[in-house]
Amino acid sequence: DFLRDLFSRTLGIGTPDKVLDELTLEGVSKFMLSEKCKNVVFMVGAGISTSAGIPDFRSPGSGLYSNLQKYNLPYPEAIFEIGFFKENPEPFFALARELYPGQFKPTICHYFMRLMKEKGLFLRCYTQNIDTLERVAGLSSDDLVEAHGTFHTSHCVGTFCREEYPLSWMKEKIFSDLIPKCEKCNNLVKPGKDEVKAQQ
Repeated sequence: DFLRDLFSRTLGIGTPDKVLDELTLEGVSKFMLSEKCKNVVFMVGAGISTSAGIPDFRSPGSGLYSNLQKYNLPYPEAIFEIGFFKENPEPFFALARELYPGQFKPTICHYFMRLMKEKGLFLRCYTQNIDTLERVAGLSSDDLVEAHGTFHTSHCVGTFCREEYPLSWMKEKIFSDLIPKCEKCNNLVKPGKDEVKAQQ
């Protein structure tokens, strides 16, 4: 309370209303059951999927970045950069086979978001994950802002084509050990957000 009052006075915004009676799980539960709880926004990342068996990026020894040496990358993040992908797509698709959606099940956190939606308390989920577990748990495209894209849709990386492909098409290519190529223009096809649309 001291810090809340200090910041409120310093910033000149007055004393904010206290939302939680106590900073405990019980306090959060009481708030969720009250009439005040609505339009809940979730901001999630790798942590909600690690208990499903999906590795995070930075954990020493078990994170994705620790295990990318076999792909001979100039630096770990290169595997997700569009320029590197266009030059050398094989490492990305090898990793995609290991992490492909459908091999993992949603966690209690994913289902909790669906429960919040069913109760009319959910507004949106902003996710950094590309694993589609939010969708598998029952959230729709309208419920999600997928910051890094998703395996749910794939796009041709050709500048003028941008053809979109569904999850089933990409899955067939990845598990056939084929580098996915656009059926219209023969450019590479990449899961995730359409890079051109994302820049507009």
